[in-house]
Amino acid sequence: LSLNIYFNNKINLLNITIINIYLICLILMSDLGKYKLVILGEGRVGKTSLLMRYFKKIFNENEKSTVNPAFHEKTENYKGKKYEFKFWDTAGQERYNALNAIYYQNAVGALIVYDVTIPETFKKVKDWVNTLREIVDKNIIFVIAGNKFDLCDKKLKEKNEEIVNDYCQKERCQHYYTSAKTGFSVDDVFECLIKKVLDNIEKNPDIVNKKKGRRLEISTHEDEPKQKKRKCC
Repeated sequence: LSLNIYFNNKINLLNITIINIYLICLILMSDLGKYKLVILGEGRVGKTSLLMRYFKKIFNENEKSTVNPAFHEKTENYKGKKYEFKFWDTAGQERYNALNAIYYQNAVGALIVYDVTIPETFKKVKDWVNTLREIVDKNIIFVIAGNKFDLCDKKLKEKNEEIVNDYCQKERCQHYYTSAKTGFSVDDVFECLIKKVLDNIEKNPDIVNKKKGRRLEISTHEDEPKQKKRKCC
């Protein structure tokens, strides 16, 4: 019995390795000629749900944890030029972090998500930021989203707000409270990140050369009733 378990484990490990190699090849091929943004955060904070709400206008109460990263993309015109944008959805569980590092490479920006009902997930934001800066660039653009705001009571919000504000002021980054379930501020947080990335491209045109001549991929949703806009930058 123990021998069967041993060989089964070896076979499972081999299958996982083959899948990972395939995914890495897929990433490298799909990113050719393109720039990417990534969405990061601990498991179950709602990263995939935010993407689904923004790109497909849907919410699944029983959304499963992401294991294999996926991406979403759209195209739009900006100041007379055509831009494309690809958003990579990554797995938040720590056991996938080594593989996730591959997905960060060549990213020009990131949305970092935490769960407002679980303060410990915000403490991990700093780790995600440090990882991004180590792997990608110390000046990478990022925006922070406090998701599941519809489940957050006033006392919990007030308790954590000072810590959140202090960190965001220190890092000079934008923070949004969001709800993938209701759609609250989901459009705003994505559009803010896109605007920040575009501004960075305009101010630092050499970034195109640094990224091996890749085009910036930008995506926005269309034909959606807008929430009242908040200045993001």
